[in-house]
Amino acid sequence: MTKFSLATFLILLAGCQPFKSRYAMDDREYAAKYAEGAEPGDLVGKTKQAIDARHVAGLGGVYASGAGQYSGDSNKPVVGAEVGYEYYPTSYFSQRIGGTLLYNGDLPYAGVDLGARLQSPTRFAPFVGVGMFNGIIPTLSANAEDDNADNDQDGAVDEDGETDWGINGYTVAVYPEFGAHFWINGTGRATVYSRYFVSSAGRDQDQWILGGQMTIFSR
Repeated sequence: MTKFSLATFLILLAGCQPFKSRYAMDDREYAAKYAEGAEPGDLVGKTKQAIDARHVAGLGGVYASGAGQYSGDSNKPVVGAEVGYEYYPTSYFSQRIGGTLLYNGDLPYAGVDLGARLQSPTRFAPFVGVGMFNGIIPTLSANAEDDNADNDQDGAVDEDGETDWGINGYTVAVYPEFGAHFWINGTGRATVYSRYFVSSAGRDQDQWILGGQMTIFSR
């Protein structure tokens, strides 16, 4: 792309909805910084407005994400969902905690996910991170015909076919992560990520996971 065509593209991008250069005017700190805005012909100023995301320091918000398997030694389908809270102590570093449900083709997992990400303080922000999943393997219909208890509360003990809920095991997985954020405006952020789960259950349970996340922040 020539120098002229690149400049033309950036000017058009900065002036079009939803790609206006002052994209985060719904955030008070960003709005205060760029209240006057760059002059119409100031390409450098408009570019700075369009990519600056230093206002995110101090933001916290609720997120929802979904994920699926990319590849893995187990060759089993993996799907997951997560909701949680993410916080930016600085413009380039975030921390999060969430509740996660995973299914690996054989067993369901439920647990808590903890993570941290290091990223550029820009509107489009590549990142790297690390995380840990701490979970349980719930038993949804364990056989309870011989435990001397009325598990289904029907007045009969150890009848044929009686089942019970319980916990079948525990699991821990750590993972490196990489991906990218894109700030839709000053408080809404879309994310795509890839994680490699290294499981305490053994290498046949290690998995590549691809996912997407949407977060709404506030001060």
